[in-house]
Amino acid sequence: MPQIELKETEKAETIEKLKQYFEQKLQLELGTFDAQFLLEFFAEQLGWSIYNQGLADAFGLMENSLEEISEKIYELQQEPPR
Repeated sequence: MPQIELKETEKAETIEKLKQYFEQKLQLELGTFDAQFLLEFFAEQLGWSIYNQGLADAFGLMENSLEEISEKIYELQQEPPR
């Protein structure tokens, strides 16, 4: 599985959200460096699960699309002349 890579802007925004969460919910002040390590830990520990869910969702969409295409092709079948 490819390693999850966040864009720098996404990473910075998520780090700020982590810091805010810790302060608001846990009354703990989390530094930027610590928040970055925490984000990397979550990505490492949960990334595979999120990645697999994305694949499952994509597979489901593909199955639905293939089913629709199969139905359309079936509708194109012609009856023999009478």
